[in-house]
Amino acid sequence: MSDGPKICGGCNQNIPSKWVTGLDKFWHHECFRCVSCNRVVAPTESFYDKGGRPDCFNCRGAPQVFTCGICNQTISGQRLIYLANTYHYGCKRCTKCQQSFSADQHDNIKILANGDFVHNNC
Repeated sequence: MSDGPKICGGCNQNIPSKWVTGLDKFWHHECFRCVSCNRVVAPTESFYDKGGRPDCFNCRGAPQVFTCGICNQTISGQRLIYLANTYHYGCKRCTKCQQSFSADQHDNIKILANGDFVHNNC
């Protein structure tokens, strides 16, 4: 961000005194509004980026949390998905060789008609 004149990311006008920062831009407090509901987003409030403008959790909802169908722990990052189930790659094992899967093997995983996961080369 520059030390020069501050231009509002919402109205593109000069900001002479108080401002908020968000989405790598300066904003008049009253211009930092949810793109969906037009409510002013508080500086301490979490929000999403929707095309360079804030989108509040009230409009979009909190991020979806996925739980592993094997260990029942929260999944952060990449996951295996089959029908309505999600799994950590390391928790799901090949039915034939019993080795766990990894994200870099994703294209080499086959799901059989009975729902079993197997490595393509097993």
